[in-house]
Amino acid sequence: MAGRFPDALRGYFRRRTALYLCVVIVLAMGACFGGLAVGHVDEGDRTALASHIHGLLTASESRAPVPAEQVIRQAVTDYLVKTVGLVGLLGFSVIGAPFVLAVVFLRGFALGFTGAFLVDQLGWRGVPVALASLLPHNVVAVPALLLAGASAISFSLAAARVLMGRRDINMYQQFLSTLLLLSVSGLALVAAAFLEAYVTPVLMDAVARLLP
Repeated sequence: MAGRFPDALRGYFRRRTALYLCVVIVLAMGACFGGLAVGHVDEGDRTALASHIHGLLTASESRAPVPAEQVIRQAVTDYLVKTVGLVGLLGFSVIGAPFVLAVVFLRGFALGFTGAFLVDQLGWRGVPVALASLLPHNVVAVPALLLAGASAISFSLAAARVLMGRRDINMYQQFLSTLLLLSVSGLALVAAAFLEAYVTPVLMDAVARLLP
């Protein structure tokens, strides 16, 4: 039984390669549009965002750090409720499947916009700042988002086929596999929340001290 599980898992992902590729493309498109959107930010918003970035780069001893518990609480809310919870709900509703791609697109847009804005405002210094602020937790969060999005859409497509008359699809098995993958995504996003709370601020402070 245990020996068959890895084979079943590989088969599950192999049969859905095109779907996962589609979700990756949507995320990449969101990041590209987010980067392009930086050039269309009006001057007032640009000034406010630049001021916020300057505050984040201020030396740690001259500003009060945000409590890690608050960061974790906010991140878990964003990741579990607004990402995995929303994606799962949309996927299980079947008709909400297209909106799963919208969630993935918007997450990509936010990443692309943030990275591009940092480079736009700070020049070459924006590259290490973007890496320090975005990379640690998103190394875990982005794959988890892709896993949640693709698994939710896969369930929706299977349910739609059954509604159209297919009788060879085991929806109970589909539900359990989707629930399992959403749970794995949720656990990964909790880990990302801890990285965002404890690792990202340390890297940001280190970069802020090293930059001229």
